[in-house]
Amino acid sequence: MPGLVKTPPNATPIRILVPTGSNTHPIQTNEEESGSRNPNPRSPPILQKTPSPSSATRYKPSPNKKKSPPENPKLDESQLENPDLGPFLMKLARDTIASGESANKALDYAIRASKSFERCAEDGEMRLELAMSLHVVAAIYCSLGRLEEAVPVLERAIGVPEVGRGAEYALAKFSGYMQLGDTHSMLGQLDRSIACYEEGLKIQMEAIGETDLRVAETCR
Repeated sequence: MPGLVKTPPNATPIRILVPTGSNTHPIQTNEEESGSRNPNPRSPPILQKTPSPSSATRYKPSPNKKKSPPENPKLDESQLENPDLGPFLMKLARDTIASGESANKALDYAIRASKSFERCAEDGEMRLELAMSLHVVAAIYCSLGRLEEAVPVLERAIGVPEVGRGAEYALAKFSGYMQLGDTHSMLGQLDRSIACYEEGLKIQMEAIGETDLRVAETCR
């Protein structure tokens, strides 16, 4: 017929491009489709399930945290006579301070430790430990700004060690005088502060000698 062009028998089949959206897909002729058809088409790939953000973080290990001391143990008065209780409570007080926990919590441990040491010191033992525990109690009072409450505690600590029992006891008394002098100084009571320093210096000189370098440091 006029207007029709006969396609040669060996010509390549015509590929018609049909635009669909942003992509262009070729449409095959019957001959091309029949030659390229796969009798066993591949099944679609199995999609792997992607874990949700919540499930991905659900088992995330928590960062390491500094261990806090245990809660205040409940004690009755009879337990205070146990000679092992005072050192245990003092350790809790120091660990509480080192961990940055509440100073009031550390104060509670230290006060109960001093009570336990006092019970055990009635027979003449653990008097040095009692003095040291009172020093800790007073130091915590000062850290809390409760300077007036620290003064009687330190006065009690000074009266505990017996100088005649050895240099350790004398130096514990000396330490009490120096700490009390610092407390009076922070309260603005300079006369009392100087008097404590002088008394402490005398005890130190008698205990370790006037030529000891520690005496020079105290004088300085």
